[in-house]
Amino acid sequence: MKAKPVQIAIIVIGLLVGIGGIVLAVSKNGAPDLANKMILVDVTSGELYAVSTNGRSIILPYRSPESNEPTLLPVIFDESDSSWHVKSRYMGAMNDIKSVSDKIDPKSGRLAVESGVKPKVIK
Repeated sequence: MKAKPVQIAIIVIGLLVGIGGIVLAVSKNGAPDLANKMILVDVTSGELYAVSTNGRSIILPYRSPESNEPTLLPVIFDESDSSWHVKSRYMGAMNDIKSVSDKIDPKSGRLAVESGVKPKVIK
């Protein structure tokens, strides 16, 4: 059976579209912009930390560099009231930590730290 010119054209166009899609998916400009760090709070002290997520996964709660205990939970900055909050998904994890700092509201997860505080970097 001989291929008709229309069939050949459709195959060639399909191959070109497929190759173009692969190039866009592999190139830096076509890749999604992923977060390269996570901001965490030590729920026993109220200290903020930044940990790099480049090329590795993070197990939460993360271990504190001070005590080596899993007491670091992710936080988000709420611009509406200029405050840090423990992410709601991780609020239940505070129940497993013995001495939660009085800088953290156990009901709302709001941290009593200044908005301009820079997190300590964990490498």
